[in-house]
Amino acid sequence: MDEATDHISDVDHRLIGLSPQFWSYTPILIGDLVGMALINGVDCFVIPVRGQDATTGGLVEVECIHNNEQTGEIDDDDESGVSDRRYPTNTKGNCHILPLSRVLLRGIATAIDRRPNGCTLIVLDDGTGSIDCRYWDNTYNTNSAYHLPALLPEHEEQCDPNGFQFAVGDSLEVMGKIKSLTAGCTQQTTTQLGSNVAPMDIRFGCIREVHASSVCLIGDVQSRMANHGNGEVVHWLKCMEFSQRVASGCGDSATVRNGKEVLSLLGTTIQSSILGDDGGNDVSNLDTGIKSNNILHRKCCQTPQRFRRALFYCHCEATLETLDSSFRYRDALLNHLLDMEEELRDVLQSPYAAKLEDCMDLYGARSDTTPPPLLFTYESIYKDTQLAAVARNVVAMTSLPEANAERLVRKTFAAMVNDAILSLYDPDEDLYLLVSNERVLEPYLRKPKGTNNGFGGAAGGVQLPPPFFVRSVPRKRISHILSWIDSTPG
Repeated sequence: MDEATDHISDVDHRLIGLSPQFWSYTPILIGDLVGMALINGVDCFVIPVRGQDATTGGLVEVECIHNNEQTGEIDDDDESGVSDRRYPTNTKGNCHILPLSRVLLRGIATAIDRRPNGCTLIVLDDGTGSIDCRYWDNTYNTNSAYHLPALLPEHEEQCDPNGFQFAVGDSLEVMGKIKSLTAGCTQQTTTQLGSNVAPMDIRFGCIREVHASSVCLIGDVQSRMANHGNGEVVHWLKCMEFSQRVASGCGDSATVRNGKEVLSLLGTTIQSSILGDDGGNDVSNLDTGIKSNNILHRKCCQTPQRFRRALFYCHCEATLETLDSSFRYRDALLNHLLDMEEELRDVLQSPYAAKLEDCMDLYGARSDTTPPPLLFTYESIYKDTQLAAVARNVVAMTSLPEANAERLVRKTFAAMVNDAILSLYDPDEDLYLLVSNERVLEPYLRKPKGTNNGFGGAAGGVQLPPPFFVRSVPRKRISHILSWIDSTPG
């Protein structure tokens, strides 16, 4: 383990996505999935490490008790390296933490409930436990830019979105995302061995379900294709093999690594970029790293600095539009909107003066002392000749350039609303608000709490919720702006 990463948590939210295993559909027993820990809000596969020194980096010392309401049995860990977390065990020692987001399950459907909203609830049981799996009819959405085909063998009887072919008692193979419904209970707060990172909040007893992206019916033909014996046994062996690979630890020979362990392989330059360190090798000060890892100093992409300062936004956080993967039209649109905002110095300059005053009242700004935000219509953007020329140029090589140019404008608008850069302020008049930092978010966040200026209660009274266009802004962006406000005078 690289010494530069010794002081970083295994569940640091900046690093968990570096692990390929986090994005993979991991074969796992349902009993192990139900018994997974929730560490700092992340679903984690935790297993004792065999034959590792207590000072090895990347391990934690944890003592926890796992309860099972259905049985009172106590099963100790066996010698195979697979920890049975389905029953109460007292475990103290070195554990390997591996955050997971997706799983591959196989079991028998013990209950099926088809809901009128298009969701089908399947209770899956593999003999180690049972879990709810939710499947939606529109799961196979080929229009999604983020949809990747499942890496599964060909199944002759894959679920048809227009009519399910499975019933109670069928053997199913489910691929999906883990969804934690409850936070469980805290049983132990631990610190990482050999480091001074903040203690990790470890919770057990969480209620989980799986949001399925693929449900396949495994019949006799598929079983013979997977194995001449029993396909279910093959799945069990894969689960046991995975557990043993995780239990092998985090040394140089480890085949399953979490994000922190992957980071140590990337070199100091990439480590500094990810952690927000400006060239130094000391990444142990996490507070400094978090402050320097904000939008203004991040080195993740080539987003113009103008967008970063004005919106506290970068293209890494953008909703992807396949027609404009390089964000050429989005860049042109953002520059156009920021130019319009700079020209607007007074409420009376806008054709929507009354709307602007109402909007500023919502976030507690005074129209006589604060520059107003920008309100504009979709029609004004759609009919802009310069932006229309950019859209046509972006999609010129497609089969239907005219139709795709119109689609690009609509989809980019929808994506920017989804990214909380724009907000639909008045649906009746088709008015949109540019949620900029200087004219919307910063005045709201700098407003003293407990004052009564249209958005909060009187001093000592009940604080009203923020306006709808502020609530849509991601909490991460709000925290970056708050950190920036704390570090700047005014």
